[in-house]
Amino acid sequence: MAKHVYVVKVQRPHAKRFEPDRPITDLVRNQLMHLSLAQRQLDKKHHHPADVYSIKTDAQAAEFIRHVTAKLHSLKGKAAKPTRKAKPPKAKPRKSKSTTKSSRFMQKGKGRS
Repeated sequence: MAKHVYVVKVQRPHAKRFEPDRPITDLVRNQLMHLSLAQRQLDKKHHHPADVYSIKTDAQAAEFIRHVTAKLHSLKGKAAKPTRKAKPPKAKPRKSKSTTKSSRFMQKGKGRS
């Protein structure tokens, strides 16, 4: 069965609206963080040279996003590092409850004497 490809068309912003020296917003900062996590799956030679925390302006962010997105699209998982599969947690053996409810009350001193 063929995979579905969804394409979302986004209008380009007006050229005069882009201010390259404007400080980045929290939304862009979060996008940079997500892309840096995706970048970790690539080989070091494909990483962007800039550190995510040193990016301060929209122009720097746009360059980082352009670089990482292009690398991810061009490689399409070919150079991705193999990920380790997490082992499922071992089930702890349950303690057997050999005492009954009435005997537990007697042990705690709450039962009838």
